[in-house]
Amino acid sequence: MRYLVVSDLHGNWPALEAILQEARGYEAVLFLGDAVGYYPDANRVLDWLRSVGAKGVLGNHDLWLLEINSMQIDGPVLEILAWQAERISPENRAYLASLPWTAEVEGALLVHGSPLDPLAYLEELEQAREVFERVPHRFIFHGHTHLAGSYLALEKPGQDRLVRYQRYANGGELIVAPRVRAIVNPGSTGQPRDGVVGAAYAIWDPEEDLIEFHRVRYNLEHVLARLHHERFPMWLYERLVLGK
Repeated sequence: MRYLVVSDLHGNWPALEAILQEARGYEAVLFLGDAVGYYPDANRVLDWLRSVGAKGVLGNHDLWLLEINSMQIDGPVLEILAWQAERISPENRAYLASLPWTAEVEGALLVHGSPLDPLAYLEELEQAREVFERVPHRFIFHGHTHLAGSYLALEKPGQDRLVRYQRYANGGELIVAPRVRAIVNPGSTGQPRDGVVGAAYAIWDPEEDLIEFHRVRYNLEHVLARLHHERFPMWLYERLVLGK
């Protein structure tokens, strides 16, 4: 089975819609957290996740939305989440509340941040090395950093583990060799931060040990129109234009 892997959608329906128009040859969806936050269409994104039966995990923005009534609203990020919390359907709220911190699919581990702390950023070689040492899964899929890439560990009996990082901001193909383990981030669908404009996603084929990284361009003016309509801050559009 081939999987569409998406993460950090953040209520950006035009970005997700562009992926759905381009992506081909997948039979199921994996979601790595943060359906909500930043952009206005969280409800529509959640409707889609539920409609396709996505296997997913909870992200930090998802958690904040669920707990927003007990939080002090300070700053635009939480203001947006409070706005979304008032508007998402009961079914979508229940879907978010049902998401676990981690999940397993075909022997791979899904998590939003780090397997050692679902709310922590996994963004350094030493962090990846510790994950490889403490977590047995061969494949780990995560999001949170909004950066498309993969940490790879070569297991050599009797020798130190070799760990390196490969960036995939512009797309690309990763074939994982038999003695190699991988921590994979498909990048952010809704708000990339690696300097490349467009919606990021990946296709995972576990039978072939293959991950395809993709970046699809879409009309950012559609997002701008939604931001204007809902009176959201314009820096959200500027981040999309810059890809960071």
